[in-house]
Amino acid sequence: MAHGSRVCRGCGRLNSADDKACYNCGKSLPGPMTSSALGWLADFSADGLPATKAIAGLCILVYGLMMAVDASYGVGPGQVIWGFETSTFIRFGSLLGPPFIQEEPWRVLSAVFLHGNLLHIGMNMLSLVNLGRTLEPHFRTGRFLLLYLLCGALGFCTTVWWRGEFARSVGASGAIFGLLGAFIGALIVRRNPGWQNVFFSNLIMALVLAFAFKNVDNAAHAGGFVAGLVLGILLELERQPRRRDRLVAVLAGLGALAAVAGIVLSARSPIWKQVRMLEMHASERDDR
Repeated sequence: MAHGSRVCRGCGRLNSADDKACYNCGKSLPGPMTSSALGWLADFSADGLPATKAIAGLCILVYGLMMAVDASYGVGPGQVIWGFETSTFIRFGSLLGPPFIQEEPWRVLSAVFLHGNLLHIGMNMLSLVNLGRTLEPHFRTGRFLLLYLLCGALGFCTTVWWRGEFARSVGASGAIFGLLGAFIGALIVRRNPGWQNVFFSNLIMALVLAFAFKNVDNAAHAGGFVAGLVLGILLELERQPRRRDRLVAVLAGLGALAAVAGIVLSARSPIWKQVRMLEMHASERDDR
């Protein structure tokens, strides 16, 4: 979800969307034009956001592979706009409820890189880039990537706890809500009153999404947000963080490898093959 937050180019401090001047150094902040679509597109293509670009790249790659798999099943491009076959979701690592999640726990991480349709991935990638261009330079790449992975996984753990056997879900929005929570946490620690505007504007947007779209995973949103808020406060209070940069980078790298491994392991799972057989039998009955 977009929030329009900005970093002061003079001192590097976080400021909320409504601030016209940096609360720390008083320097004027960029206006709406530089925060437009062209602005974030320019930032995204520039150096300095490796984690944001890697996350978006993996999400887009997985989405393209899912399209290719469904196309091999004879699903037309028009159908893919509205969603994939259930077996395709499971094959690439979608979240599943008990008892499957006990056997394949990596799905709480792999599902963070899957999306249901073009609107889903489009909205999430816009929000990711908007948050990434603010938070990755602030927290630095390793911590930003670790935030994304932890919030996404903890958000889906919340889904499993809340929905039980009906916990079937995909998407980066739990992780993105976590990044939003981390942003608000950082503003709170810095005693920037703009956190209230950021919180309430995005809360309203979350409620609109919850009522406007079916199958919105509000449990993952809430779990990711709370995890991000706590982690954001802890990171902002961290003393001499540069001493732990290497350790955090290693942990983030291991987390990223675990996510990719989860996608690969899901492709080797017998669950999606069983579901695919059921889909084929259903399709044959419909043809008859």
